[in-house]
Amino acid sequence: MIETCGKKMRPWKTLSGVLVAASLLAAPALAADKSITPNEKPAPTQPIAKPDTQSGDATTRADTSQPSYDKVRKVFESDVTVAGEKLSFPQNNPSVRALEITMDPGEVTQWHTHDAPLFAYILEGEITVTYEGIGKKLLRQGDGLLEAMSVTHRGENTGEGPARILAVFLLGDGSEAVVAEDPPGSDQPKIE
Repeated sequence: MIETCGKKMRPWKTLSGVLVAASLLAAPALAADKSITPNEKPAPTQPIAKPDTQSGDATTRADTSQPSYDKVRKVFESDVTVAGEKLSFPQNNPSVRALEITMDPGEVTQWHTHDAPLFAYILEGEITVTYEGIGKKLLRQGDGLLEAMSVTHRGENTGEGPARILAVFLLGDGSEAVVAEDPPGSDQPKIE
Protein backbone atom coordinates (compact mmCIF):
# COMPACT_ATOMS: atom_id res chain seq x y z
CA MET A 1 0.00 0.00 0.00
CA ILE A 2 1.08 3.57 -0.71
CA GLU A 3 -0.11 6.44 1.43
CA THR A 4 -1.15 9.54 -0.56
CA CYS A 5 -2.74 12.60 1.07
CA GLY A 6 -3.62 10.51 4.09
CA LYS A 7 -5.28 7.81 1.95
CA LYS A 8 -3.91 4.31 1.47
CA MET A 9 -3.86 3.33 -2.18
CA ARG A 10 -2.79 0.19 -3.99
CA PRO A 11 0.18 0.73 -6.34
CA TRP A 12 -1.79 -0.41 -9.39
CA LYS A 13 -4.43 2.28 -8.78
CA THR A 14 -1.72 4.94 -8.67
CA LEU A 15 -0.11 3.51 -11.81
CA SER A 16 -3.41 3.40 -13.71
CA GLY A 17 -4.12 7.02 -12.75
CA VAL A 18 -0.72 8.05 -14.11
CA LEU A 19 -1.28 6.04 -17.32
CA VAL A 20 -4.71 7.58 -17.87
CA ALA A 21 -3.38 11.10 -17.24
CA ALA A 22 -0.43 10.50 -19.57
CA SER A 23 -2.67 9.12 -22.33
CA LEU A 24 -5.02 12.09 -22.06
CA LEU A 25 -2.09 14.49 -22.41
CA ALA A 26 -0.65 12.59 -25.40
CA ALA A 27 -3.95 12.05 -27.27
CA PRO A 28 -4.38 15.59 -28.66
CA ALA A 29 -0.81 15.54 -29.98
CA LEU A 30 -1.43 12.29 -31.85
CA ALA A 31 -4.77 13.50 -33.20
CA ALA A 32 -3.20 16.71 -34.49
CA ASP A 33 -0.20 14.92 -36.05
CA LYS A 34 -0.90 15.18 -39.79
CA SER A 35 2.36 13.37 -40.63
CA ILE A 36 0.79 9.96 -39.98
CA THR A 37 -0.63 8.49 -43.16
CA PRO A 38 -3.14 5.61 -43.30
CA ASN A 39 -0.30 3.18 -44.13
CA GLU A 40 1.73 4.20 -41.09
CA LYS A 41 0.88 3.36 -37.53
CA PRO A 42 2.16 5.03 -34.37
CA ALA A 43 4.65 2.96 -32.38
CA PRO A 44 2.88 0.63 -29.94
CA THR A 45 2.64 1.81 -26.37
CA GLN A 46 3.50 -0.22 -23.32
CA PRO A 47 0.93 -2.84 -22.27
CA ILE A 48 -1.52 -1.53 -19.69
CA ALA A 49 -1.09 -2.93 -16.21
CA LYS A 50 -4.19 -4.79 -15.08
CA PRO A 51 -4.84 -5.74 -11.47
CA ASP A 52 -4.61 -9.44 -10.64
CA THR A 53 -8.03 -10.29 -9.23
CA GLN A 54 -6.56 -12.79 -6.77
CA SER A 55 -3.75 -10.74 -5.20
CA GLY A 56 -4.54 -7.14 -6.14
CA ASP A 57 -1.08 -6.80 -7.71
CA ALA A 58 -0.55 -5.32 -11.15
CA THR A 59 0.01 -7.75 -14.01
CA THR A 60 0.67 -6.96 -17.63
CA ARG A 61 -1.68 -8.25 -20.32
CA ALA A 62 0.58 -9.13 -23.21
CA ASP A 63 -1.39 -12.03 -24.71
CA THR A 64 -2.49 -10.66 -28.10
CA SER A 65 -4.51 -13.77 -28.98
CA GLN A 66 -7.26 -12.61 -26.60
CA PRO A 67 -9.36 -9.47 -27.17
CA SER A 68 -8.12 -6.51 -25.15
CA TYR A 69 -11.57 -6.10 -23.58
CA ASP A 70 -13.02 -8.41 -20.97
CA LYS A 71 -16.61 -8.32 -22.25
CA VAL A 72 -17.40 -8.09 -25.96
CA ARG A 73 -20.74 -8.58 -27.72
CA LYS A 74 -20.73 -8.62 -31.51
CA VAL A 75 -23.49 -6.23 -32.59
CA PHE A 76 -23.20 -6.61 -36.35
CA GLU A 77 -20.92 -7.85 -39.11
CA SER A 78 -21.68 -7.97 -42.83
CA ASP A 79 -20.59 -6.68 -46.22
CA VAL A 80 -24.14 -6.28 -47.56
CA THR A 81 -26.95 -3.93 -46.54
CA VAL A 82 -30.28 -5.06 -45.12
CA ALA A 83 -31.56 -4.88 -48.72
CA GLY A 84 -28.77 -7.11 -50.05
CA GLU A 85 -26.68 -4.31 -51.60
CA LYS A 86 -22.90 -4.89 -51.65
CA LEU A 87 -21.02 -2.48 -49.37
CA SER A 88 -18.85 0.06 -51.19
CA PHE A 89 -16.72 2.59 -49.34
CA PRO A 90 -16.19 6.17 -50.60
CA GLN A 91 -12.85 6.70 -52.34
CA ASN A 92 -12.50 10.50 -52.21
CA ASN A 93 -12.80 12.88 -49.26
CA PRO A 94 -13.84 10.17 -46.76
CA SER A 95 -15.40 11.26 -43.49
CA VAL A 96 -17.53 9.84 -40.69
CA ARG A 97 -20.69 11.49 -39.38
CA ALA A 98 -22.34 10.03 -36.27
CA LEU A 99 -25.82 11.18 -35.25
CA GLU A 100 -28.06 10.22 -32.37
CA ILE A 101 -31.65 10.31 -33.63
CA THR A 102 -34.60 10.39 -31.23
CA MET A 103 -38.12 9.58 -32.42
CA ASP A 104 -41.30 9.93 -30.36
CA PRO A 105 -43.87 7.11 -30.31
CA GLY A 106 -45.73 7.05 -33.63
CA GLU A 107 -43.26 9.40 -35.33
CA VAL A 108 -42.50 8.47 -38.97
CA THR A 109 -39.57 9.59 -41.12
CA GLN A 110 -39.98 10.78 -44.70
CA TRP A 111 -39.27 8.28 -47.48
CA HIS A 112 -35.57 8.41 -48.27
CA THR A 113 -32.40 6.68 -49.49
CA HIS A 114 -28.75 7.07 -48.52
CA ASP A 115 -25.86 8.01 -50.81
CA ALA A 116 -23.36 6.51 -48.37
CA PRO A 117 -22.98 3.43 -46.19
CA LEU A 118 -24.82 3.77 -42.88
CA PHE A 119 -24.42 1.61 -39.80
CA ALA A 120 -27.34 2.04 -37.39
CA TYR A 121 -27.59 0.82 -33.79
CA ILE A 122 -30.83 0.94 -31.81
CA LEU A 123 -29.92 2.45 -28.43
CA GLU A 124 -33.46 2.43 -27.05
CA GLY A 125 -36.98 1.55 -28.14
CA GLU A 126 -38.38 -0.06 -31.26
CA ILE A 127 -38.36 0.99 -34.93
CA THR A 128 -40.15 -0.62 -37.87
CA VAL A 129 -38.55 0.17 -41.22
CA THR A 130 -40.56 -0.31 -44.44
CA TYR A 131 -38.49 -1.00 -47.58
CA GLU A 132 -40.00 -0.49 -51.04
CA GLY A 133 -40.48 -3.84 -52.74
CA ILE A 134 -39.04 -5.78 -49.79
CA GLY A 135 -41.32 -5.34 -46.78
CA LYS A 136 -40.89 -4.39 -43.13
CA LYS A 137 -38.14 -5.06 -40.61
CA LEU A 138 -38.61 -4.65 -36.85
CA LEU A 139 -35.55 -3.39 -34.97
CA ARG A 140 -35.31 -3.30 -31.19
CA GLN A 141 -32.85 -2.00 -28.61
CA GLY A 142 -29.45 -3.66 -29.10
CA ASP A 143 -29.96 -4.42 -32.82
CA GLY A 144 -27.47 -3.19 -35.40
CA LEU A 145 -27.73 -3.11 -39.18
CA LEU A 146 -26.10 -1.87 -42.34
CA GLU A 147 -28.96 0.22 -43.73
CA ALA A 148 -30.21 0.05 -47.32
CA MET A 149 -28.71 2.64 -49.62
CA SER A 150 -30.56 2.74 -52.94
CA VAL A 151 -33.81 1.12 -51.76
CA THR A 152 -36.40 3.73 -50.75
CA HIS A 153 -37.45 3.26 -47.12
CA ARG A 154 -38.84 4.98 -44.06
CA GLY A 155 -38.80 4.29 -40.33
CA GLU A 156 -41.56 4.46 -37.74
CA ASN A 157 -41.34 4.34 -33.96
CA THR A 158 -43.77 1.48 -33.30
CA GLY A 159 -42.88 1.24 -29.61
CA GLU A 160 -44.59 2.75 -26.59
CA GLY A 161 -41.71 5.04 -25.64
CA PRO A 162 -39.05 7.11 -27.37
CA ALA A 163 -36.66 5.39 -29.76
CA ARG A 164 -33.02 6.43 -29.99
CA ILE A 165 -30.79 5.40 -32.88
CA LEU A 166 -27.05 5.88 -33.34
CA ALA A 167 -26.51 6.46 -37.08
CA VAL A 168 -22.91 6.35 -38.35
CA PHE A 169 -22.50 7.50 -41.97
CA LEU A 170 -19.34 6.79 -44.01
CA LEU A 171 -19.42 9.81 -46.29
CA GLY A 172 -17.25 10.85 -49.24
CA ASP A 173 -17.30 11.08 -53.02
CA GLY A 174 -19.76 14.00 -52.73
CA SER A 175 -22.38 11.76 -51.10
CA GLU A 176 -25.34 12.89 -49.02
CA ALA A 177 -26.27 11.17 -45.76
CA VAL A 178 -30.03 11.28 -46.45
CA VAL A 179 -31.74 11.86 -49.80
CA ALA A 180 -35.49 12.61 -49.71
CA GLU A 181 -37.56 10.42 -52.04
CA ASP A 182 -41.18 10.36 -53.17
CA PRO A 183 -43.34 7.68 -51.53
CA PRO A 184 -43.28 4.37 -53.43
CA GLY A 185 -45.80 4.34 -56.28
CA SER A 186 -46.12 8.14 -56.37
CA ASP A 187 -44.36 8.31 -59.74
CA GLN A 188 -47.13 6.26 -61.33
CA PRO A 189 -49.72 8.21 -63.31
CA LYS A 190 -52.98 8.62 -61.40
CA ILE A 191 -56.06 7.02 -62.92
CA GLU A 192 -59.06 9.33 -62.82
